[in-house]
Amino acid sequence: MPTIRNHRGSHHGTGGSLAATAASMLLLQGWTSIANGAEQDDRGEQLEEVVVTGIRAGLRSSMEVKREALQVVDAISAEDIGDFPDKNLSEALQRITGVQISRQDGEGRGVSIRGAEPGLNRVEINGITALSLTVTGGRDVDFRDLPVEFVSRLEVVKSATPDMTEGGIGGTVRVITRRPLDSAEPYLAGSTQMVYSTLAKEYDPKFALIGSRTFLNNTVGLLGAVSYEERHLDSHNARTTGWLRRAPTATGAGATPGRGTDVNGDGTLDWIPEIPRYGLDRRETRRPAFLGIVEWQPTDAVKLFAEGTYAHAKEEVSSMYMQLGAATGLIDYANSVVGPDNTVTHLEVVSSSGFPIELAYRNINGSLEREQYTTALGGEWDLGQFKLDGRLTYASAEVQNDEKNSTATVFGVPRAIIDYNNGQRAPNFTFPGLDTTTAQGVNNLAAVFNPRTNAQEETSAQFNVEYQPESSWLTSIKTGFDLRELTMDSLLFSRTIQITSRTSPPASSGATITVPVAQSVIQDIVDTHSGINDVRFFATGDIGFGGGVRHWNDNGDATYNATIAASGLGNIDPYAFNPNTGTNNSFQNYLDTWDVEEKTRAAYLQGSFNFDSLPIPISGTLGARYVDTETLSTGFTRTNQGGVFTFGRASRDGGYSKWLPSLNMRFELSDQLVARMTAGKVLARPNPSQMAFRRTLDTSVGSTGSRGNPDLKPYEANQYDLGLEWYFSPDGFVSATAFRKEISNFVINTTVREEADGSPSDNSGDEFTLTVPVNGEEEVTINGIEAGVQYAFDFLPQPFNGFGALANVTYQNDDGYKGVNVITGEALPFPGLSRLSYNYSLYYENQRFSIRGSYNWREKWLTTPSGRGALAEFNEDFGSLDGSLNFTIVPDVTVFLEAINILDDVRIEHNHPLRRIANETYGSRYFLGVRARL
Repeated sequence: MPTIRNHRGSHHGTGGSLAATAASMLLLQGWTSIANGAEQDDRGEQLEEVVVTGIRAGLRSSMEVKREALQVVDAISAEDIGDFPDKNLSEALQRITGVQISRQDGEGRGVSIRGAEPGLNRVEINGITALSLTVTGGRDVDFRDLPVEFVSRLEVVKSATPDMTEGGIGGTVRVITRRPLDSAEPYLAGSTQMVYSTLAKEYDPKFALIGSRTFLNNTVGLLGAVSYEERHLDSHNARTTGWLRRAPTATGAGATPGRGTDVNGDGTLDWIPEIPRYGLDRRETRRPAFLGIVEWQPTDAVKLFAEGTYAHAKEEVSSMYMQLGAATGLIDYANSVVGPDNTVTHLEVVSSSGFPIELAYRNINGSLEREQYTTALGGEWDLGQFKLDGRLTYASAEVQNDEKNSTATVFGVPRAIIDYNNGQRAPNFTFPGLDTTTAQGVNNLAAVFNPRTNAQEETSAQFNVEYQPESSWLTSIKTGFDLRELTMDSLLFSRTIQITSRTSPPASSGATITVPVAQSVIQDIVDTHSGINDVRFFATGDIGFGGGVRHWNDNGDATYNATIAASGLGNIDPYAFNPNTGTNNSFQNYLDTWDVEEKTRAAYLQGSFNFDSLPIPISGTLGARYVDTETLSTGFTRTNQGGVFTFGRASRDGGYSKWLPSLNMRFELSDQLVARMTAGKVLARPNPSQMAFRRTLDTSVGSTGSRGNPDLKPYEANQYDLGLEWYFSPDGFVSATAFRKEISNFVINTTVREEADGSPSDNSGDEFTLTVPVNGEEEVTINGIEAGVQYAFDFLPQPFNGFGALANVTYQNDDGYKGVNVITGEALPFPGLSRLSYNYSLYYENQRFSIRGSYNWREKWLTTPSGRGALAEFNEDFGSLDGSLNFTIVPDVTVFLEAINILDDVRIEHNHPLRRIANETYGSRYFLGVRARL
């Protein structure tokens, strides 16, 4: 009878190191058995051995993490060193129950866990805080830049323990790399591959190398890894930026025909598109990354380590858009058509002297650069009954967005036609008599430079003491403290130079300087320097119609530079003197220049117990964490006093203290059956841009204004889990978990009365009404159930015993969210929450060959409750099919082919099912390469 090895250990924490060790042993034993053949049992009889490698080894390791954990944990493990089952960490996380992802240009970017949006989750890299790289200064973590080849395992911890750093309402994502002392055997593993994008029509290289070795009788370990990739990230979007209804401008003699949107004259205002547009997002990205870890373990009782990760990404952006101000002209009622739900399906507009139609060819150029570090220095000391550990960490994340806009505008397009009568309800443009690939009609050129920097830094010191008493049930008492200081900064400059040949040119104001020029100057710049897109619009995916406008003016750097030169202003230096009033003679955007500091002191007490003598053995943890946070925000107050603007630097502080109790219980119902029950309180801190002190005071509009609020309290949630898991084989399980989250302290906007100096109102009359974000009293409850199954068909005769399957499904519902659809009056769902999501994978493997297909699907979700025009915006149902094929030429050398988005699915957004606002295609990606290990 075949022997199947299954390594299990005692219950503890999350079972992380045990699982990593088990995976390493399985891999080493697997290759050894291939070399040495069968082995003997204790009686000296030779047994046939079933070797667990490849896909099944990764699944078994992940299953062991889940089974042995005291918390509710799901994991994904690498099949082998440098061989993670997905090409992007976010795309890998979507395979875990309760996890949905957001994408940018087709790449997985952020993750939502159990309905909590990305900014409400915590992410760690080997226990070090991963910071945000958003250009607007948020808390959501971007998963695109850290190479999957460095990663041994991903864990999503959905129930908290007191020793965990707070900060996640949905859960904590743990990114765990390999460590040098995990294995005494030295290795060097690497991969090289070529990536092809069907939309960009480009081939890009990717390389990765990871190696580890021990020295001095296995007491010193050194691990290093390097990765480099280039990527053309293209996406095309047929977007309708807003739908609107508009009453006539006036009645009687002063009326303007063509402005009211009662298109069919039935007395009801109809919906027309506001700014329909096409967009080709093009990003050429380079990503180097490094990982280094040194471990020293002179004795079994002492271990010291130093480690660091570095990831960098630079995107050269050359995106181009064609956008129509459909709301700027006059409606041709006779030739426009209204469809169901008072939605115009065919709109024709014409220009007049008072209402010229605006058609813009807009390019977003420049570069976007992201850089992140995580470093740690620490150690562990085992004194028998006492265990001590501590670490010092530093994390940094900075994004520099040197955005340049180059826009050519036609003011006064004679006629524009937008038709939505197609299978995808996407805008189909016609501009009679106008060639969109030439300078025809262009009478305005603008060059915009918006350099923005957002940076975050965190330093921390942690120390823990664990005492293991000589007790039959109390396995450990653990306590510790955590000191952290986080700073978040934003800095923005903005400058626009435009040249125009319009008869009534706009005046210079604010950050914009306008220079009149002859029409021939503008025509010559476009004809000489602008091109057209080399890949036709919507080259992949289904836009619902053939023909139409697929090419238009591409205004790159040459057009941008020629615009500046023609203005005679010399350059577009954003740090120069600004002659316009109301700007403090600067191009700095003072309301987007701020910094927020958080200083946190945390301590906890946690007990672990194990009643293994009971008829049903019970183990778990119980304790509480205390968190005290002080906040300080510094920024500017912009005051408009009778048209005279001043900018004063100011600051405001805040803070809070919270207790976070938690209980995790694990019930060993049998050798195969495990039950779980958890209860706890968690928090997630508000967006720093909401805490930023950016204050406006305006006497010209009735003593009003706005500001941020550094005294915002964190989101809080009481959460509960009840689960049952059946491990029916070494490679198979079925699990189901019911969960509940009661989330409070949502941030809402309200009005307050304040004095000019920032003090509360004293009713003296010299005061302002300010719009301020505060914590509301509403509570949202999310109830859900997760279920998963993993099954290997090893009972089948060869070769069919290599088949296997895994699947999971999550259903969740929310109650209490106060958002309302302004059109229907219906209650909106909680933002980011898909009620139903699922994914499944089928695979086959033997010792040399493996193939896997995976499909992930999520039901529609609310992306924002109040988008353009205060309308709710939804992402429609979305699914994606991926696949992989691996062939081992000789042991330790594998050729692989992988594919992402095989079905070329299109992502769709809408305000209403009949009023779509986005149809996005990003094509498929194919990876062909070779992986080797020495």
